[in-house]
Amino acid sequence: MPSFNLPWAIGPVPIVATIWSAYVTTAAVVRRREMTGERLVAAFLFPLGIISASSLMFLLSYDLRIVLIAGQFLTAICFIATFILEKKLRGDPAFMPIEEMSFKNLSATLYFTAIIYFMFCAITFNFPVFSACSIAKCHVLELLFGGKIYKFSILYCVNFVGSLILVGNISIILLIISREQTKN
Repeated sequence: MPSFNLPWAIGPVPIVATIWSAYVTTAAVVRRREMTGERLVAAFLFPLGIISASSLMFLLSYDLRIVLIAGQFLTAICFIATFILEKKLRGDPAFMPIEEMSFKNLSATLYFTAIIYFMFCAITFNFPVFSACSIAKCHVLELLFGGKIYKFSILYCVNFVGSLILVGNISIILLIISREQTKN
């Protein structure tokens, strides 16, 4: 990987976002501050940047689909674990009040978000994501996020969207499990 030739393997936006989110997440855990929007975004961007960067090592050994799905699951699980850790250290409940949500609504929402995730995977894996654009705006995106030839920018962007959907799915599953545990 050439280090000073443009476009870079990893662009400046993911690097700055990961460094910023590492600082904000560490400060929130150490100082036990209240969860705000800034800390929520930082808790998501930190594992996203680390996992996307470490996925570059496995691209030559594994299929891109496996690396993408594993990266999405790891990002979602790390985000939820960080979110729960920050809430627990502060003494707040880990999730929203369980009594307000019915099992029928949670199941319907889980079904809907699972369909959205499978549609996202079908579109991502069946259409050429890597050669999607080659015009000037894509050149700007390559300068900001990294070159398409190194595949980091695609990993970062696809993991970003897929992980957001998975965060919703996993959170709903955890809500259903905690609701059933409090019933018993």
